[in-house]
Amino acid sequence: MAEDHKKPGMGARRPVNRPAPKATTPGDAARKAVLKQRVRPSVRAEARKAAVNQRPLPTPPRRPVVARRAAVAAAPELTAQISSVQDKFERLAAQAELEDVFSAVGDIDNKLTQLPFDLEALRDRGYVHSGQLEDRLEALDDQWDELRPRVEKALTEQVQRLDTELDQAERQMSRLTNANAAVVKSVDTAVDTLGSRVTAARGAVAGLYEGINTELHKIEFSLGQVQKMLDLVAGSQEIRLQEAEGPLLAVPAQWQQDGEDGPEGYLFITDQRLLFEQREEVVTKKRFGLFKAESEMVQKLHIAVQVHEIDQISHKEEGGFLGMGKADILELVFAATASLSRARFHLKGQNSSDWAAMINRIQSGEIDGDRSDEYVDELEAAGITSASFPQQCPNCYAAVPPQPRGVTVYECAFCGATVMPVTPE
Repeated sequence: MAEDHKKPGMGARRPVNRPAPKATTPGDAARKAVLKQRVRPSVRAEARKAAVNQRPLPTPPRRPVVARRAAVAAAPELTAQISSVQDKFERLAAQAELEDVFSAVGDIDNKLTQLPFDLEALRDRGYVHSGQLEDRLEALDDQWDELRPRVEKALTEQVQRLDTELDQAERQMSRLTNANAAVVKSVDTAVDTLGSRVTAARGAVAGLYEGINTELHKIEFSLGQVQKMLDLVAGSQEIRLQEAEGPLLAVPAQWQQDGEDGPEGYLFITDQRLLFEQREEVVTKKRFGLFKAESEMVQKLHIAVQVHEIDQISHKEEGGFLGMGKADILELVFAATASLSRARFHLKGQNSSDWAAMINRIQSGEIDGDRSDEYVDELEAAGITSASFPQQCPNCYAAVPPQPRGVTVYECAFCGATVMPVTPE
């Protein structure tokens, strides 16, 4: 069993079974240091630069092919056809360099180096969830170590094969001098065949790394969304995260207080609270009763309720035409202890079903299992873990249903008795 180790933004990790270590390059070692150590912000940029420089991109093993345009004297229609074939060949000659594939290889290298830094920075700013991300990045890094040599070899083989195909196509292109319609058609067919070979070569190599590339794009997008959320929280003068509170989602929304009217702003949800902050420009004075003369930016926190105070959740889509332009609506009914009885929100850019699912995960306590290992103990220290209630009411023996995370007192629905959590012995 391997020893516990540390990675950016994390405490001690779980022991994991690992194969015998394989030979590594200096670039591998630099990238592994990024993943397995907590790097100080002052040296992050230099470490990333060293890792990328020590693992350079492969370069195309052949010279660029430049088409030699044939000087022809033919009828305008035939001349146009010849020009079209020449343009097509020049585009394919450039594509045969597979520069997009070489670029994708470098992009994967860069992401595997940079994303752990980005995640660590978000941890430092208070993002405590998606605790599996460090493990996912490490697994992808290990997978890429094994796969990258195969990708480089496939790239070399495919580019060399395309080089031969280009030579053959170039010989066909030389026939366009003083060509007739039949020759032009024959050359066009040869160029189309080259195009099929280029497409097949690109697909053969890209198919090797497509899975890793897709996963990295997902992680990069997810971290980008988290950064936007943290920026919004930081941009509020009234939102202050409580002890051990972890932000989860933020979305532009309208609090529809009266029909479809109401303040515009942002809806936030953390693993403890639901918040709505108005952020919009409000007209304070109009010219001729119609045109804006004066306005002010309003930023005010209107709603801040505990998630366990949400009694009912409904989500739906409204409006739209032929399935387009539908509005995602989230409707909530709150407990008597909350500061309001109900609320309706129009979410702009996220699915209300995802928000409903997130609320359920928070109330059940499932969300706590999503925390990064470094931030698990602070839940117990803050005293906000799910309480353990007796299965029956001590007064009337009615069943006590499982209570949402954060609930510390339960009122029996049958006799009204106050039921307290079971105190651990």
